Amino acid sequence: MRSLRLLWGAVSLSVTLASASSSGTPFKPDDVIVLVGGEDVAASAENGRLELLLTKALPDYRLKFRHLAREGDTVFQQPRDLNYPPLPQQLDQCGATVILVQFGQMESLAGESGLSDFVAAYERLLDWMGGAGKRRLVVLGPTPVSRDLPARDRFKTLPAYAAAVRGIAGRREIPGIFMEDAAEPAPDHFRDGIHLNENGLLALARLTAQVLGVGPRAAATNQIDEHRLAGLIRTKNLLWFNYARPQNWAFLDGDRTVQPSSRDHLDPSIRWFPEEMKRWLPLLEAREREIWQLAGQSVAR
Repeated sequence: MRSLRLLWGAVSLSVTLASASSSGTPFKPDDVIVLVGGEDVAASAENGRLELLLTKALPDYRLKFRHLAREGDTVFQQPRDLNYPPLPQQLDQCGATVILVQFGQMESLAGESGLSDFVAAYERLLDWMGGAGKRRLVVLGPTPVSRDLPARDRFKTLPAYAAAVRGIAGRREIPGIFMEDAAEPAPDHFRDGIHLNENGLLALARLTAQVLGVGPRAAATNQIDEHRLAGLIRTKNLLWFNYARPQNWAFLDGDRTVQPSSRDHLDPSIRWFPEEMKRWLPLLEAREREIWQLAGQSVAR
């Protein structure tokens, strides 16, 4: 297997790390890191590689990760079901302290005429996500499309959108990670020429961790422990998915809350479903404790 340095080839970075701590990383103990964005960021929850690398490198930080990205989200809209909490409320409910956000690839399809609207919308999004300085922000530049993509011409303004995101990060002096336009990921990093596959997500995770000053510890985790840790992270993220994105939202808090099946069969004034959903939280917290314990043991060996 090629190293991640070779996987990315000659990728070069334009990075702003003005808000990083003196230790070289923007993270602090007990941080709640929330990932926001479109399909690539949503896929990172199932992949779990970025979380794995950060947890391995900072096991004593007891970092928590919450994935709020959804396929189809843009800086303009994050559509949700009826009565689903808006993104600002979700951030508050999660106790977010750090937000890693990625937008721009799909928005670039609007062309040059949509660039100013994109910048204005992104600025507004970052304003309320930052919570007047109470949350730290990390901006990930939009993923380039594969050079082998047949419809590559549709993304001809993507470099301009990436440059705009780079400018936003620079003006705000927030950590930013950007791939230079002339050095895209390899074609085998994509599942469809647009969205990253396992190889691409792994490479992006390594790149992000490195740029944020979270490199591997000198006492590397052995392969068996890494597999176990990755498995625990994926299990934890699946628990979060089931808690945060229930398929039967309409009965939980949508437009079917008055249906008999959403209420106690003996006392219709009691809604059993919201209380039942809370049972996911202890399971989630238990997996996190296992993750922290295993990560701590790994670096101690």
